[in-house]
Amino acid sequence: MNMFDEIYSRLSSKARIRSLFKDIHIEDLEKLIKRLTDVANEKKESKKKFEEQKLLKQNSIEAVKKIMEEKGVSINDLGSLDFKDSPKKRKKLQKYTFEYETFTGGKTKWTGATTGRLPKDFQDYLNRTGKKRLDCVKDDI
Repeated sequence: MNMFDEIYSRLSSKARIRSLFKDIHIEDLEKLIKRLTDVANEKKESKKKFEEQKLLKQNSIEAVKKIMEEKGVSINDLGSLDFKDSPKKRKKLQKYTFEYETFTGGKTKWTGATTGRLPKDFQDYLNRTGKKRLDCVKDDI
């Protein structure tokens, strides 16, 4: 049994209320009644605000339905718009042919962009020589 059910069962009749508050001064009982009345008024106000918001929302829904009807759009039409199927546009990276010297001394070509990961031996070459990627671009494409 939760707390509300227990309190409600004890306060469900005048006889039980009288027996519970028989030793309480009238001033304390009036304070308790005032607090309970304040809580009841707060709940009424909260319910009133909720009902007003619900009415505003319902009016908005009706206005949207009216506009949809005027435009000839149905709820099913809204569901058919699937934006997930549209392809994501990617920036097309320009590709270059890079020529570099491997650690063993041979010349190697690699095709790629100016950003992103590099082959290990190309990265080693750049670290050894202190060059930048664009310094290794081969001109004859």
